[in-house]
Amino acid sequence: PPPPLRARPGARDAQAAAMGAGPSTSCGGGGNCGGGGQRGSLMECCTRRSDGGGVCDLNESIFGEDAFYREAFYECEEGNRSHDRLFATAREQARLKIRKGSVLANYASFEFKRKGTGQVASALKMCMTPEIGEIEDKNLQQALRSPKLQKTRSLTECSWWGQTIEEWTDKGFPQTGEGPYWSKGQGEGFNVRCGPNYRKLGKKTESNESMYHAMSCDAIRAEGKIENIIPTMMHGKLPSLPQSGGESDRGGGGALQWTRSCPLPRVICINMMLPYTTGVNPLRKDAGCSFVGFFHITPKTVKAVQSENPPPGVRLFKEFFNGPAGEPGGPLSDPNRCLAQRLDKTKRKDQQSGLFKAIARCINPEDLNVPEMFHTYNGKPCLITKCGYVVRDPAGEWLEIGMDVRGFNILARRMLCSFRQLLPRTKIHYGFLIQGNEDDDLPETILCDMYVHGIDMLESPAEIDSKAPDASPSAATAAEGSPHAGASSSNAAASR
Repeated sequence: PPPPLRARPGARDAQAAAMGAGPSTSCGGGGNCGGGGQRGSLMECCTRRSDGGGVCDLNESIFGEDAFYREAFYECEEGNRSHDRLFATAREQARLKIRKGSVLANYASFEFKRKGTGQVASALKMCMTPEIGEIEDKNLQQALRSPKLQKTRSLTECSWWGQTIEEWTDKGFPQTGEGPYWSKGQGEGFNVRCGPNYRKLGKKTESNESMYHAMSCDAIRAEGKIENIIPTMMHGKLPSLPQSGGESDRGGGGALQWTRSCPLPRVICINMMLPYTTGVNPLRKDAGCSFVGFFHITPKTVKAVQSENPPPGVRLFKEFFNGPAGEPGGPLSDPNRCLAQRLDKTKRKDQQSGLFKAIARCINPEDLNVPEMFHTYNGKPCLITKCGYVVRDPAGEWLEIGMDVRGFNILARRMLCSFRQLLPRTKIHYGFLIQGNEDDDLPETILCDMYVHGIDMLESPAEIDSKAPDASPSAATAAEGSPHAGASSSNAAASR
């Protein structure tokens, strides 16, 4: 990178403008922004960084932070040399802005071709100005009130686990358009980082295994956004392992049996929160829906973590598990809940080990009519920081990780709303992992993965009635005996 530049009057305003930030404003003590230019209506407060320097820690870029990589950019007080290093990234930021602009241009070009030259203005509006106001709300409410959705199952807390999406157990995958189903993955088919010297060579290899195997996948929604799945929606009652493959808990030998002395959790819960609207209007309430996956530790992982030299992926996840995390029933404002707490602000995000990443790979893109850029980003990892949360069981038996797509950039959210009707035709392979960067942390290993077929954001989720009493057999079983009690996804398929 070029040598650091001193912040000087006028220069930082030009830099900030180039990065999508507003005019510079000196901040004092974390109060309201005052003085220089007008801030956006959504960005009216300043914060004070932990290093003591007064800055505007605001991201006003339309492209956001997580879905596309963007290094943090702060407006600094005059004469404060501690932030000079941030101005050295201006060249890279300009390059990233150009890449983001090309994505937008590609999307606009696709809309032109799809809608015809006579509707150029309409295509531009679809790309640049998300539908807001009464039209979007009206269309969504009509869809949610459709007769077909009125028959949606209404379940109580704890009774929904394994009951909303059936597991596909036949060979191969279901036909396009059939679903919703989910099926187990083996951690194969993703491109992950590998050494030597990844920082210079950037080599990747195909993944070949996962540390946790899928137990269930459910689609649920409620009156509000669903968080704290295990502590709140399941009251801390963990599901039992499925009848097939639970060697780590079922007679796999003493060395392979999960115990509370194991430094890794027995169960991982992944909560993917999807909005129904683009979210450009903060006054509009959108509870959205959640797709929730449960994964159990494999015997091989139990054995590996007990060895003297665990594999890099196992060691990285052990460190991640011991990192900052929220407590069950703790306040949502707890800073340790946010995955951004694990960021090292002195390094670029893509050069840090230990960050949580998600990968979505559509395995049947030929069945969908989508812009070319969808194929470009198909299977590419996405760092989850500010839009993610993590909650850890004090006893170490489970870990819950959530990601809220509302925190992605406006273009990603707009595409989700625009192409939502194509989801029932998709077959998507989801994978999650901990990022590695140095040779000692590579190759990366898939933490957990699963296939999801033919999901529908409107029809698949079941309504969760938190006020109704829970008398489900699975809940009664979980309440008695060991903490491993609960229903299995195989029982769910049988009950249907």
